[in-house]
Amino acid sequence: RERSLVERSPEVYFGNNHCGGTEIDKIKMMYESMKARVEHVVEKGKAGEEYINGDRERRVLNKWTDEFTRQNHPAVIEILRDNSRDRDIAGNVMPNLIYLSREKSKNVPHQFKAGALNALLRVSAVMTNAPILLTLDCDMRSNDPETPRRALCYLADPSTDQPQLGYVQFPQRFQGINEGDIYCGDLKRMFQINPTGMKNGPDYGGSGCFFRRRSLFGAPSAIVPPEIPQLSPEHCPKGSIGSEETLALAQKVLGCKYEHNTNWGHKVRLSFRS
Repeated sequence: RERSLVERSPEVYFGNNHCGGTEIDKIKMMYESMKARVEHVVEKGKAGEEYINGDRERRVLNKWTDEFTRQNHPAVIEILRDNSRDRDIAGNVMPNLIYLSREKSKNVPHQFKAGALNALLRVSAVMTNAPILLTLDCDMRSNDPETPRRALCYLADPSTDQPQLGYVQFPQRFQGINEGDIYCGDLKRMFQINPTGMKNGPDYGGSGCFFRRRSLFGAPSAIVPPEIPQLSPEHCPKGSIGSEETLALAQKVLGCKYEHNTNWGHKVRLSFRS
């Protein structure tokens, strides 16, 4: 931010051989060291004592037991940053940063990405219920730090028909595609040629999209109420995001069986039914 860098992804920025100075080289070394530590932990399957700083980190990491598998594990919620107390080195308020891992069971269909996003919607509603949501895959990035502002210019523009504006989506672009794009990796059909989805609305690409939370609760003129009031887009959460009451409810809505006999994935939220 201090240097007005447009490319904020450290992997891409440092990979482009930008000319830097002592400060840039120091940051690059810190990033490479962090990357090596993460890769070592992933390869080993657990974080060793050399990577744990204090009892709090040890308590968090102790949640991952030997019985954990990708297909079978309990829900995990951990508040890494709380904007009510955390500040950066310049004293500015840090945004909330919350790690979520939804419960999974081999006996319950997890509905892939739609199921993961629906779980995220429920937990975020309980904890903060922000009116705008961004979905961004962990292996994707924005090439413009002004992207959130550009999206909000549409979502907050009083001259537009706000109830009819459900989301603002940015096209996905991929590097390393050959000139003929024989595998259709550039997604031209979806974003340029025929962007109409199954129900005559625009396709949602799964990433790089700013949603209005209200748009996931039925048509503009007829809201579909959730099964509990805390999940309504009009709900105002009370108390701290780290309170026992909030975390208990968040754990409940993150459960793998929570969607049974509800409208999740059908009349409201991200759809996984035809």
